[in-house]
Amino acid sequence: MKTVCLLFLALSLALLVFLKNGWVTEDAYILFRSLEQLFAGHGPNWNPHERVQVFTSPLWYGVLAFSRLFSQDLYLTTIVVSLFLWLATLFVIHAIIKHAGILLLTVLVLISSNSFFDYTSSGLENVLAYLVIACFVYTYLTFFSGSVREHADDQTLKTSMLKLLVIYGLLILVRHDLALLLFPAMAYAVIQSKYLFSWRQWLLYAALAFSPFFLYSLFSLIYYGFLFPNTAYAKLSTGIPQMDMFSQGFRYILVTLKYDVMTMLVILAAIIVSFLPSTKPQIRYLGFGLLLNLFYVVYVGGDFMLGRFLSYAFLLSVLILAVHAARLNRYQLVMIGLVVMVYAIFYHHTPANSPIKYKNQLIESGVADERGFYFNDVSLYSYVQLDRDAFPQSHWRKQAEKFKQSDNMLVIRPTIGLYGYYAGIDKIIVDPFALADPLLARLPAAPVPWRIGHFGRYLPAGYEDSIRNNNEVIVDENINAYYKKLKLITQGEDLFSYQRLKTIVLFNLGAYNDLIENLKTET
Repeated sequence: MKTVCLLFLALSLALLVFLKNGWVTEDAYILFRSLEQLFAGHGPNWNPHERVQVFTSPLWYGVLAFSRLFSQDLYLTTIVVSLFLWLATLFVIHAIIKHAGILLLTVLVLISSNSFFDYTSSGLENVLAYLVIACFVYTYLTFFSGSVREHADDQTLKTSMLKLLVIYGLLILVRHDLALLLFPAMAYAVIQSKYLFSWRQWLLYAALAFSPFFLYSLFSLIYYGFLFPNTAYAKLSTGIPQMDMFSQGFRYILVTLKYDVMTMLVILAAIIVSFLPSTKPQIRYLGFGLLLNLFYVVYVGGDFMLGRFLSYAFLLSVLILAVHAARLNRYQLVMIGLVVMVYAIFYHHTPANSPIKYKNQLIESGVADERGFYFNDVSLYSYVQLDRDAFPQSHWRKQAEKFKQSDNMLVIRPTIGLYGYYAGIDKIIVDPFALADPLLARLPAAPVPWRIGHFGRYLPAGYEDSIRNNNEVIVDENINAYYKKLKLITQGEDLFSYQRLKTIVLFNLGAYNDLIENLKTET
């Protein structure tokens, strides 16, 4: 009875905080517009005239595309799918912990982290990543459990290893960069079990496990012309010195520490626990993954959304600490639980105590509380309160609907999420931050104060005319020559023409980089 009550309390807290904080971020509407293009028969694109991948996560896009078959209300569909994935994640976490009291403590920690909980229902791929990470940890720990080693035959271990490979392959399909978080653990598991298969079998099973990732990569290369999302080129091909990005990455960590203490303390505690002398080797390699992930976050300069890039490491840290908590006695667990509960209730802002109408538009070091910026417009509470025709009450929606009714077919503007979605699928929207523009994504960022994730580009003279009139009249001859090659890839009608496929190969090998590598941003 006590166990049932604890499980009920944990589930109730997780569900109530999710519903109270439910929202969809402005950036998610970028993906929504691409979904509408797909269902209109234009393919998984952004603008109607060219192929470009504006979504980071192929697997998340696929999940929402499948859900779109059953409902045209992408907002509500996304909330429902996110809730299902969140509850599934809790189920897997319970399977890992196997202790109702520790599960309740784990839920208390999770609802104390803005970095984690803000993105359970944001419309971004985080909540899908949470489930895949939890599944990996469960399978990984099961593989190394003493009971499996002592009582299971090799076939059981082989099956567990194949599951581990499949889950890791799916994780990369959620986000390419998440491979780093669990790579040390995956490598350790493979090394420790190398006797299970011959080298030919390893190659075969690895190929099968990673086949969804390989198949999508092949599709992306042929359809879009590139292996990675356009957002990666927009944010990583900026020309900004790496030391500046490192500095911004450290500021990202410090801002998170300032406004979300629980997240950073839990990650630090998990790293310490991972490297205690008494810690099992398999846990230590999860700790190595935390370090590798943190280095990557700092390397890329973090993100403009407070804590978002740390949410994955936070979940892994919570799981490490939850496994370690099995060593603690009841008194220690109760004391930790009380401390966390006081923090969740009385700290100046946590998911647990966040008001139903929450607003915070402070930006520090280029990092914003993303939910605080948009929550009142796109919260689940507002969705329930307003008529469907009135939701969301955003000035960007009103501007977009006015543009949709106009005769103008092209507009140049940043913040393309809500605006792009409500402008409809037939208009062309050029994004100076280059998230949805394949040419601008490959040009250097403008030499002005930049904000992480928002690297503005100057539009080359003649580029707008080139789009409007479907020609190539960019004034700079080198950029124009580069654009002609890129246009063949992103706008060529015959996907399998020899000339297009040849251009894709040469483009990805850097054959045309000399046309823009010495480009001045004053163009």
